[in-house]
Amino acid sequence: MAAGALVEDLAVERMGSHGDAPSVAGAAPQRAAPAVQAQDAPRAAGSEGMLMQELVTSGLSVGCATAVTNPLDVVKTRMQLRQAQSAPSPGLVKTGVDIVRIEGVGALWKGLPPAVLRGLLYGGLRLGLYSPTRDWLQRDAADAAGAAGAGIASKPAPASAGTKLLAGTLSGGVAAALSSPTELVKVRLQAADNVHKSAWDAARAVMEADGVRGLWKGATPGLVRASVLTASQCATYDEAKRRIMDATGWGDTVATHLTCALATGFAATLATNPIDVVKTHMFVAGGRFAGPVACARELYARHGAGGFMRGFAANYSRLGPQTVVTFMVAEQLRRIAGLQSL
Repeated sequence: MAAGALVEDLAVERMGSHGDAPSVAGAAPQRAAPAVQAQDAPRAAGSEGMLMQELVTSGLSVGCATAVTNPLDVVKTRMQLRQAQSAPSPGLVKTGVDIVRIEGVGALWKGLPPAVLRGLLYGGLRLGLYSPTRDWLQRDAADAAGAAGAGIASKPAPASAGTKLLAGTLSGGVAAALSSPTELVKVRLQAADNVHKSAWDAARAVMEADGVRGLWKGATPGLVRASVLTASQCATYDEAKRRIMDATGWGDTVATHLTCALATGFAATLATNPIDVVKTHMFVAGGRFAGPVACARELYARHGAGGFMRGFAANYSRLGPQTVVTFMVAEQLRRIAGLQSL
């Protein structure tokens, strides 16, 4: 919705700026309107094309990162499911070794098709909508400030940290709401007791048991996690990049991207790990929990506060590299597409 409003706002704003031009020698303003509209049409289309470039470059970068880190995602999921079954967790490395020894190397790539599909859709939406949403919020704030200042022109200030967090929250929430079924199917396929032969088989089993609505089981913690993840990832990277470049004098280089992405991965993991644990339990438990709050209460009663950080090492070992790959690939794809750097 934010992206659609952004495109519409750009088109109206440009039409308004031409429509307010004074007429010459009493010429009727109506005569200029068709030409103005003809000029504005390709500009509005250009805004839509730029939004599509944002979505495509973001989806490709997240899809690439997802494919690279899928084995770590499988290990993380298994560790969290062991906790749900009250079984002792042998640790990150031992869990990975056990998976390969018992199920073969191919088990580390379970759930890859829905994971990549989710990366293309979910990643494209949550990262692709971030910059347009941030700019839209910032422009509205600047318009309000300009009206309050009686039209006094001033240099636009960079978006505040609050604006960046809000933009990430909105874009992440929209993305999660639309792509939650692919996340549920991915987790079902990665479970140790999985009996499904394919992503479609898993999705069909869910619909037969719980109806179409069952595909959105656990969507609430997933939506909250996506909002927190996108807000922490995008806002941290955005803010860290600006501050690091100002403090060190570094340019918009690969070294800058790597430094910011490493810090972003840690911050995002710290913020989302508790939500990720609740979400994973709800995806696997079906209708056992009345909601995310009930699930969180049971986790706390059984494992204490530390239970919400279970699998942190595995989560960071996946989300850290995934964040690095995502942002570094995204920066290069944006440069190739002619988009402004993140």
